[in-house]
Formats: sequence, C-alpha cells, structure tokens
Amino acid sequence: MDEIKEKFCGKWKLDRSENFDEFLKEMGVNFLVRKMAGSSKPEQEIRVDDDTIVVSTKAGFWNKESRMKLNEEFEEDRDGVKMKCFGKYENGVIIIDNTPIDKPDFKPQKVTREIIDNELVMIMNVGDGYLICKRYFKRLP
Repeated sequence: MDEIKEKFCGKWKLDRSENFDEFLKEMGVNFLVRKMAGSSKPEQEIRVDDDTIVVSTKAGFWNKESRMKLNEEFEEDRDGVKMKCFGKYENGVIIIDNTPIDKPDFKPQKVTREIIDNELVMIMNVGDGYLICKRYFKRLP
C-alpha cells in the first residue's frame, strides 16, 4: 500500500481522452448522457484508508465513490449495472476486472490505472480488449 500511496494518492483532473464516446456507446449510454460526459472534466481523488483504496470521482452532475480491498472480490453498481469486481496491484498498475452480474448482454470490462510521465493514465477495455478508451489526468496541487 505504501507504493500506491506514494504514486497514486492525491487529486487528479482529466486533461484528455481517447475513444471515450465509443466506450460509452458500447456500454449502452444514450447520446445525450454521452455528450454531457464527454464535455466534462472530472476530478478524481485517490486515497488509502487502512487497507482500502478509495477513488472519488466528481464530474458536476455525476459523483461516485468506489472502495476496494486488493485481492478481494466486491460488488459495485456501475450506472445501473451490478458488477462483480476484483482489484489487484501488479507492476505499478492498479487493475480492476468487472463482470456484469444482472445483465448478461453487457460485456466485461477491465480498468487499469498507472502513472506514465507524471500523468494518471486510466485505460478501460471492453470485452476482450477490442475497444480501448484512455483517459489522461494531471495531478492537482
């Protein structure tokens, strides 16, 4: 956890995205919500509480807090879709595998966070990685 605290903890603001609209479309998000989400510049705060990683995301109309313990399965609601999730930390990368529980037509997702060139890079894969979205965050002072 010390390495995670040192590398990831703090506040981050979205700088740019790649394939975000395509990712949201694949996840079944309607046009209007996709456009609002695509124009927002969310902030993420990452912190560690004891043995739990907490990621708080604020994007004006949308606020969410995710909590996970490494190497433990947990459930989370992702915009109306219940997901079975599993988080781990490998080679400097936070990895979360998400499998839909109650909507079999939804594809699994993998979300990773890593620090590259002083940016928090969040990569979201749909299915077997055929659609990849990247979001780049700058650290706030």
